[in-house]
Amino acid sequence: MISKTRSFRGPRNPIGMLILLATFAAAAGCSTANTPGDVVVNHVNASGNSVPGWLTPTGGLHANSATMNYIANGGSSSCTECHGSDLAGGISRVSCFNAACHHDPIAGWVAVSPAAQNHGVSAKNAPGSSGFASCRICHGSDFAGTTSAPSCFNNAACHGAGVVSPHPSKWRISTGGAYNHDSTNAANAPECYSCHAYTGTANPNNPTIPTSPASAGTAPGCFNGTMCHNQAVHPTGWVATRPAAQPHGDTAKKDGTVAGQGFPSCQTCHGNNFAGTTVGPTCLNNAACHGAGVASPHAAKPWRASAGSTYTHTTAVETGNAAVCASCHFEGSPNNPAGHPATPAPAGTPAGCFNNTLCHGPSGAPHLVPYNDESHYTVTSATFPGSCSACHDVSAPTVKSGPACRTCHIAESPLTALNCTSCHAGPPDGGPPAGAAYPNIPGAHATHIFLNGAGTCNTCHTGLGSRTIEHYNRAKSPAAPGDVAFAGTYNAESGTSAFDNSAALSCSNVSCHGGQATPNWQTGALDVNTQCASCHALGTSQFNSYVSGRHDQSAHRLFPCTVCHNTATLAVNHFTALGTPAMEGPASATIGGTGTLVTTYDPATQSCSPQAGVCHVTRTW
Repeated sequence: MISKTRSFRGPRNPIGMLILLATFAAAAGCSTANTPGDVVVNHVNASGNSVPGWLTPTGGLHANSATMNYIANGGSSSCTECHGSDLAGGISRVSCFNAACHHDPIAGWVAVSPAAQNHGVSAKNAPGSSGFASCRICHGSDFAGTTSAPSCFNNAACHGAGVVSPHPSKWRISTGGAYNHDSTNAANAPECYSCHAYTGTANPNNPTIPTSPASAGTAPGCFNGTMCHNQAVHPTGWVATRPAAQPHGDTAKKDGTVAGQGFPSCQTCHGNNFAGTTVGPTCLNNAACHGAGVASPHAAKPWRASAGSTYTHTTAVETGNAAVCASCHFEGSPNNPAGHPATPAPAGTPAGCFNNTLCHGPSGAPHLVPYNDESHYTVTSATFPGSCSACHDVSAPTVKSGPACRTCHIAESPLTALNCTSCHAGPPDGGPPAGAAYPNIPGAHATHIFLNGAGTCNTCHTGLGSRTIEHYNRAKSPAAPGDVAFAGTYNAESGTSAFDNSAALSCSNVSCHGGQATPNWQTGALDVNTQCASCHALGTSQFNSYVSGRHDQSAHRLFPCTVCHNTATLAVNHFTALGTPAMEGPASATIGGTGTLVTTYDPATQSCSPQAGVCHVTRTW
């Protein structure tokens, strides 16, 4: 190639000038240039030695003179004239591939992750003695290979068989790849642009169309709308103050294995340590985001809604995010509460929220979560300080890692109000609710709790009582009105019993009420001594229907039931066998007496004598 010399003031001696020109001409065959037309920096001097500074630990004139850019952009090089067409020595007998120059034959240049990746790390560095442009010197301007280096495409030993790109097929850790492109120096953007350009039309190599495409002529950049990303990738309202919607935080806490969400996606622009990059601000000590003085990529303590915070980390999806949390919250770090995890995981265990590598054990630490265990329900004022107080306070506000006890036991402290009363506060202990707010609303509990002689909640809350997982979950996330699950023995003849949990708050198909819809549980009322028809109907459709004798005569049906049935004698057995289809004692035992119009009733002959002047004379029923 034809060399040019740097411009300089000519010497006063013309003969000296000729000698100097001859010297440059002799060495012109070994030189390099920035771009065609630029001045030449000679590689060797008149004695055949490299000029001072050609090779230095930081690259020197050879690396920093833009040789690589010149060759990568289609220029020819005089390197081959001296070092041979394969750059392995030539007439100079100096190979370009040695430890002092280029990577070959450095051991481990290509390795399998997680081993050190000298090859990939060097390619992702800033252009100069490394960067994508330097790869093209040997692998060709299109990376398809040359006589001195193999192709980067479909190379099973390198990027993978069938991979038609100069990088692996999955180049994001968050999507399951072993490698990550977000650590690539942005100065390599022109090289990426050759495949990943966004020009206003669909590009199969551009999975994410920029939200604000760059105008024509914009220089290639990773975050300026010319390729996959934008500088402003977040929509309006991305960062907001609670109780407004928090798309920023909610998106960060989603599954990190899905592109565009989860903690790994935040690292793309904000850096692996969230300290910020040239394209994304720091997440630490940022008053506009996580708060001034907050040296973490999340809100200040407490980070639990149960502790009085407007934010909570319990909704952060573990998948794909745990490894990022581990960078600060690894076992034994000052960012882990004392004693967490109680039993550290074996060395090498991948980070997980509930596998003893971070704060929690298999289902939370130092106890299982949900903590539906007898040791939970038997905690006392004496055992609480040693067993529980390291992680829990009885009442909010709290900055401890675990929720306050009153999160679930909302009526009273469970250390002083034992058993049901810490939530329902019904006297005596274990009695029905007797307060004004859920889950302590009386409703019709007082009337029902001791019916059938049971004195138990299980009749209507079967499997939902204290020490059951359903009860635990309801207490953990209280939501009115409560759940109802009737025991099967209380199903009416007409079908399975149920409870309308909407505004009606009414039971249906319950044998106690003869399968009929009941009044509203909280506001309704029913007088069992006068409103018999609310539970009993003529016929045989229900277990408690009446059809015997002369009940169906129109004359009898005009009168209330209490004309013949004595409520005092009825009360003895009335509610004693509600869980069976059988009658609660002989009906004949309730006929006649004070308050009725029947003077006498003979069970043997089934005949009654009404009071004088009423109805009829003595007749057989």
